[in-house]
Amino acid sequence: MKHCDACSVDFTGDMARCPLCQNELHGEASPAAFPAQQIYLRPRRLTVEIITFVTGAILLLHGFFSYLFSWPIPIVSASAAALIISVLFINSAILHAPRPLRLMFRYFYIMLAIALVWFVATMNHVVTMFVIPITCLVSLVFDVVLLIVLRTKAIDQYAKYLAFDIVAGLLPLTFIPLGWAPWDVLVMVSGLVSLLVLLGLLVFARRQLFSEFGKQFSA
Repeated sequence: MKHCDACSVDFTGDMARCPLCQNELHGEASPAAFPAQQIYLRPRRLTVEIITFVTGAILLLHGFFSYLFSWPIPIVSASAAALIISVLFINSAILHAPRPLRLMFRYFYIMLAIALVWFVATMNHVVTMFVIPITCLVSLVFDVVLLIVLRTKAIDQYAKYLAFDIVAGLLPLTFIPLGWAPWDVLVMVSGLVSLLVLLGLLVFARRQLFSEFGKQFSA
């Protein structure tokens, strides 16, 4: 261990100076009792940075389309605030929760369930035109970021969640023939992004995806 003569404290690890008084440590370095945090925090921080960038891009597009199509200001403000709050929660969970990814997937499902209950209770088309498609799009963006950061590990551990998100992103398309989405742009975008994610998985990770589903159904 390394020893601080000023504090009379021994330290594991390869620190050069005492973290208490900054005096130089003496002695041989020994392995630290805990692994280096940086190794585990790096992918989480990268994920947060990507999500923050994508969210900023979505907000810019949201503002552009709201101006282009003259969307009502209360709806624009509410949807933007909901997106920002969701992303802040997601980023905080990614950085601090012990198992953040499963929590994130379930968070989106809870949001969708709340939106469906809201629609059934009020039959407000704002839910089907904006809230549900935007929630689906955010979950799909999260999936894409997860695939970029974790690559094959994402499919190994979260294949069923990825499949459910794709199906959830396609379901809003049923709002169009039912007449629940008079303005159907976001509904169409949700379906398109779902198909693009599905296409990417089938082209680049088909065997691994089928293998994971085989394990799920054979268990």
